[in-house]
Amino acid sequence: MSDDNLSLDEIRRMAAEIGMTHLTDGHLQELLRATRTARTRRAALPFANLTPADEPAHVFRLENDRALTPSPSPGRRGEMDGGK
Repeated sequence: MSDDNLSLDEIRRMAAEIGMTHLTDGHLQELLRATRTARTRRAALPFANLTPADEPAHVFRLENDRALTPSPSPGRRGEMDGGK
């Protein structure tokens, strides 16, 4: 599908296909602009020589180990306090 031929009705249909049925015309205009921009940028990417190793990796790291230790919620009884 050419970006020049992408219409508001086509965007409305695409949005409805993924459950976005309550968008206003303003929202649909924003989605149309964003879709055109994304397609233009994607078309400009030199992907012919890319391999899976070129995929960007999103790496998340916790600053301290205590973030991994759950703490009991106030007033809640159960596993954390032995059910007392």
